[in-house]
Amino acid sequence: MSLLEVKDLRISFHSRRGVTEAVKGIDFSLDSDESVAIVGESGSGKTVSAMSLTRLLPPPPACMVSGKILYKGLDVTKMGEADLRKIRGREIAYIFQEPSTSLNPVFTIGFQISEAIRLHFPEEKNVRERVVESLRDVGIRNPEERAKSYPHELSGGMQQRAMIAMALACAPRLLVADEPTTALDVTIQKQIIELLNEVRKKRGMSLLLITHNFGIISELCKRVIVMFSGKIVEEGPALEVLKNPKHPYTKALIDCIPRLGNRGKKLTPIDYEKLGEI
Repeated sequence: MSLLEVKDLRISFHSRRGVTEAVKGIDFSLDSDESVAIVGESGSGKTVSAMSLTRLLPPPPACMVSGKILYKGLDVTKMGEADLRKIRGREIAYIFQEPSTSLNPVFTIGFQISEAIRLHFPEEKNVRERVVESLRDVGIRNPEERAKSYPHELSGGMQQRAMIAMALACAPRLLVADEPTTALDVTIQKQIIELLNEVRKKRGMSLLLITHNFGIISELCKRVIVMFSGKIVEEGPALEVLKNPKHPYTKALIDCIPRLGNRGKKLTPIDYEKLGEI
């Protein structure tokens, strides 16, 4: 049995201007200790698909979700709030792309991590030690002192490490990383990718990476799912898709990866109308 199975997932948003169908019947699965990337441009439906896994989207009628989301064989779409709280953060944890807006500016890093631990492990007596251990595991130096820091006192890379520490504090089975390197410079991006790879292997977690950048998936993910306009247009082993993409949209995304020696080469524009017919 797969750790996660998504079947015929459909997501639509309702407003006074009408209905927007963001996800149009997608299917995918994720096994234990597997790393998978969902790749696509902004608006392709990848982030809302990830948010739906623990029902973090707005409730009906603003947002309508249909299909099945099976986690360990249980349908998340039919769970009550009490059961959902046991999964959010404890079984499935998230890392978001903007740590500066995801972290609460009025509380210390240590307090915010301890909140998650106390919520899911109320019997835990050594919360502070667990917080320090989580910060140490993500490569933050002097974690005892850093736990007392406020988010604005940390660099962007340190804030993202703190977010990863918070996500890992409750030892989740599945880590969802939504554009975890977008707001960081190239050097820090590489460090975060290496860190995610290291902690995933060390803890035996599954990873679902949400990204628009094909350039970062080869080091981190074994399998890739390409989304376009709310649909999955290609899926397969990451290295195989990178070397031999089948769909024109996948080829266009891969062509966007910067390469040495390509100075002066123009990108091929994407014909969205033609892609919509495929």
